Amino acid sequence: MKIILGDNQFFGINHFDLAKGVQTKSKFLDLKSIRAFITDSLNLGMDGFMINSNSLGYRLISEYQFDDSKEIHYSIPYPHKYASMVNENGMMSLFSFIVKNTSWISNIKCGLKLVATQNLVHLTPLALDIEVPSTLSRGSYIYLQNIITDLLIGMKRFDIIEQFVISCVRKGYRPGLITLNPILLDREIRKFKKTVVRDLIVCFNINAEGFNVFPSLDAIEDYIESEHDYKLMGMSIFASGAANINESIEYIKSLKLDYVIFGTSQLRNVKSNMELLRS
Repeated sequence: MKIILGDNQFFGINHFDLAKGVQTKSKFLDLKSIRAFITDSLNLGMDGFMINSNSLGYRLISEYQFDDSKEIHYSIPYPHKYASMVNENGMMSLFSFIVKNTSWISNIKCGLKLVATQNLVHLTPLALDIEVPSTLSRGSYIYLQNIITDLLIGMKRFDIIEQFVISCVRKGYRPGLITLNPILLDREIRKFKKTVVRDLIVCFNINAEGFNVFPSLDAIEDYIESEHDYKLMGMSIFASGAANINESIEYIKSLKLDYVIFGTSQLRNVKSNMELLRS
């Protein structure tokens, strides 16, 4: 089981205690502090880290290099980035951003297909061009964030999800899907071509308390035990800080997970959690 450093602490996200999230964010006010914490965590033995495509995350991948033996897990898109861009500088700033960060070939191909078919699936390759820095090493994981994955599940637009997976593979990356509905998603992934799901990771909530585990803890445990052609990653394994760490880790170790991801603002927690997970 590989252990990945999460990024919630960098951006003040805590689903159980909002005040604690804000307090944690104060420790990571610039790119230098985030990079230092990630580097120190990797040096302690973490297998990789996840970062989302907000402005700091994009710059982190664009401006810094990391140990090639460690995995980078990069999640897209970051909707607030575009809302802020338009609110602060108008629609032209968004248009300029799209032109600057995509190739004309991609724009023309996707644009023509979109106009001809009016099918949003043709925006997927363009989204990868916009959101992913050219400096992200091939073989890294690119995830569709759960706010998008689950919206598409609700809309029954599994074709767009499949196109995202295919586009990642074609561009030399490995695909990931973050979701709160892994069981519904699994039913559709089983219809995808096996060649494109070989390196796919599905990331979902799992913890002993059942905190934000949907549709139920028992159902997700059964899902984990079933056979898959893709990998499984457990997130929120400490129930956003509401759980007993030792008991949580013993529970997680009992499950058939390929990856776990957790965030913390303390290097001592990185070290102790990692040692317990690997003991």
